[in-house]
Amino acid sequence: MINICVPVLKRYDLLRDLIKSCRGSNTRPDNYYIINNGQNKDALMRALGDFEITIKVHTPQKPLGVAESWNWFIKHVPDERVIVNDDITFPRDSLDLLLASKADLIWAKGCGFSCFVLRTSCVEKIGTFDETISPGYGYYEDEDYLQRLDGPGTKPRNADAEEVECGVIHYKRA
Repeated sequence: MINICVPVLKRYDLLRDLIKSCRGSNTRPDNYYIINNGQNKDALMRALGDFEITIKVHTPQKPLGVAESWNWFIKHVPDERVIVNDDITFPRDSLDLLLASKADLIWAKGCGFSCFVLRTSCVEKIGTFDETISPGYGYYEDEDYLQRLDGPGTKPRNADAEEVECGVIHYKRA
């Protein structure tokens, strides 16, 4: 089962473009999990209105930070969990290429934590993201996770990770 996980603040137009790109994929996601941090239900429904897809929306009482959003997905969404920013688009075969990797943590080349697959095996080995690091701003939560991934000193990595060339586009405009 392929699950696309997207925290959205206010750019529902970008979310719509992301879903359109997934609809053109060779392998289509089974579910979309949306954290509606923008809390604008009407705008979200307009963006999602005519897609025939399975969407599960979580609207928190207050907007969640980056690490908190990612951890919500970890706790509520089963593997295969593809966590993305709303300003990502997927070429036709990109999901196939990402999910073909057997690694615990997989990034789309050049996208870092803007588009990644986080498997339960990685969470079991490393844990979740630290929500106390600059909460809400998206700074250093990923660096902390990478430090835990790499392990201290010359010890082997704590989990397998891979960056995959798959053509995912990160517009960096959100």
